[in-house]
Amino acid sequence: MSLLFSKKQKMKCADLSGAKKYLQHIHCHIKLPKKAIVCPLTSITKYVLSQGHFKHYWCAADIYVDEKKGYCYVTGTEIGAPAMASALEIIIGLGVKELLLIGLAGSVQPEVLAGDIVLCDGALADEGVSAHYVPREILLPSKVMQTRLAKTFEKEKLNFHTGLTWTTEAVFRETREEVEHYQKKNILTVEMEASAFFAICEKRKVKGAAAFAISDELFNLKWEPHFGEKLVVNGMRAVFHAAAKTLTGK
Repeated sequence: MSLLFSKKQKMKCADLSGAKKYLQHIHCHIKLPKKAIVCPLTSITKYVLSQGHFKHYWCAADIYVDEKKGYCYVTGTEIGAPAMASALEIIIGLGVKELLLIGLAGSVQPEVLAGDIVLCDGALADEGVSAHYVPREILLPSKVMQTRLAKTFEKEKLNFHTGLTWTTEAVFRETREEVEHYQKKNILTVEMEASAFFAICEKRKVKGAAAFAISDELFNLKWEPHFGEKLVVNGMRAVFHAAAKTLTGK
């Protein structure tokens, strides 16, 4: 048995279902702000909620709306492109137009250390979701959103790196060979959502950019985790604050 056609051919075909039809089916009539931060992991949710006045909804993810500041915080999809993609489609279906993906990533380069901040300027697609939307090897953020986020980092006097990420969906299958190869290609990080995020944003004609805090290191060809350490938590909080200021100006 073979696939009917290539993903490039699929690009020309219309969806049978789609998020808006799904939302009609489940009678979901939430009205979301046009701006959203998407953070698949829940590790900083308690902290985020202490920084505003949020109203909670649930639809494929936890959606927290700060009506005063005019944005929502979307979390709880857990790691991986497929889960994130479902939530992303739904919040776009509910009216979101500008999105910032924030999260954790592993470092592939020795100059990028645990706790560092990385602004993503493209993602190598090594996952299966993005090809159903935009079948390219490298997926790109919105230049407008990326530039706005970079300016916020600079205004907040945050040190950050800018570069490509490698998006994979096999959480325990990074290999020595891949890390060595991507080091030579100047890829900075590895994570599990960015390429699909960029592809869906492009396909649905919304603006999206991404930034990460480094939680683990692979550049020595061994895994060195730093999850939960203060420097990583502080990095994530700094990325969140910069994302919120970029979207709201507050």
